[in-house]
Amino acid sequence: MTELEDFHKRVPKHITISGFMLAMLLDFIPFSFNTFFWLPEFTALILLYWALYRPQMVGVGAAFLTGLLVDVGTAAPLGQHALSYMVMVFFIQQRQQRIMLFSYGVQAMAIWAALLCNQVVLSLVRLMYDHRFTEWQVFIAPFIGALLWPLLSKIMLVILNSRLLRR
Repeated sequence: MTELEDFHKRVPKHITISGFMLAMLLDFIPFSFNTFFWLPEFTALILLYWALYRPQMVGVGAAFLTGLLVDVGTAAPLGQHALSYMVMVFFIQQRQQRIMLFSYGVQAMAIWAALLCNQVVLSLVRLMYDHRFTEWQVFIAPFIGALLWPLLSKIMLVILNSRLLRR
């Protein structure tokens, strides 16, 4: 076990749940698509972070439950986000040990692939549900999410460090 894995195992569960709640609240804000199509799914980013750094706690089952909550919160067809999050987390956890060895830049490429997979699944479900293809602009959000990955990782480490040092 590496020092980083041990560090993340000491994080209390309520910190993880609080992160999910905050990310879902950000995703539930009703922005107009024409202006904010580039915003990544914050819930998916947090889900990927915990699936990568704490796979024992956040796995495919947690992705399913989180996806159902996002479906309910965004009034999307039930199961749409659950399916896409499960595929995304499965993809990341299959290569979790390898991804952890890379720098943030290479990790961002894996995160981009996972977020792109998420967006493709969401687009396919919408295509089957509405018989309309979503706009191509939705595929910009995975790039932005990948660009935010190093910043998110650093912010999470600072928050977790400050929390653990206060003990």
